[in-house]
Amino acid sequence: MSTSIPDLNSLKDILFNENECIKFLFGNDILYKPNYCQRCGSSLYRERKMYRCTNRQCRKSISIFKDSFFAGSHLPCSKIMLIGYLWLCKCKHSSIVKLSGCPSKTVTSFTKFFRELIISTLEDDNRMIGGEGIIVEIDESKFGKRKYHRGHIVKGAWVCGGIENTIEKRFFVEVVNDRTAATLHELISRHVAPGSIVHTDLWRGYIGIEELGVVHKTVNHSRYFKDPITNVHTNTIEGLWNGIKQQIPARNRTKNHITNHLFECIWRKNNHDELWNSLLNALKTTGYFS
Repeated sequence: MSTSIPDLNSLKDILFNENECIKFLFGNDILYKPNYCQRCGSSLYRERKMYRCTNRQCRKSISIFKDSFFAGSHLPCSKIMLIGYLWLCKCKHSSIVKLSGCPSKTVTSFTKFFRELIISTLEDDNRMIGGEGIIVEIDESKFGKRKYHRGHIVKGAWVCGGIENTIEKRFFVEVVNDRTAATLHELISRHVAPGSIVHTDLWRGYIGIEELGVVHKTVNHSRYFKDPITNVHTNTIEGLWNGIKQQIPARNRTKNHITNHLFECIWRKNNHDELWNSLLNALKTTGYFS
């Protein structure tokens, strides 16, 4: 397990005790804390999972989960947090079902909700990588699945990405409709800073990218992975593809599902040193207004 995620034993009170979980959520400013009744302006008091107005002629009540990630759910918040914790730990769907005791459809829904939650915290993914003299490896990969686990790929989506050959290894990934020169050139112009040294294979869609203000070097993958003379390679981006594909189940490698899974991978990579705290921050800063 990532060291940025607390061990299960240290969170057992939060994940298996509803009252303790509610205290934790209040302590982290995740749950609703109204100062007064919005209907009449009177003070409020809390009774279990509701705030109630002290004005007997008003008596308006408000759920403590109002406008939060937990609003409208019939599941205890401790159970929801358990599903979120197991999802954060990359537990398999079947394991989350078994450990949480929730139906498969419920787990599917909440893992989807958690994924959408963390994606909402990402800034627009139009980041520029590279720069003067910095090597950027660019490649495309087909994310698909094979019918009955054999034969040619029958479904999937093309994804194009780039990664710096630096210690930071800043990167971008984006689902594309095709691999034409127009598509790839537009993508590179948005994501790769002028002056970068771009490494690609010999795919024809990369022809002419020098016009974008980058230095273009190629490797012939039909002959070798790394050019023995120029040392040009795309091994770093290939490693990124392998890592991403390990995180995305084959059933989700389609145009309809892959984008959110790619954004999840970006979020995990950006927050790999503080995954648990980043999840809590997402719960605190994202509103679900009714």
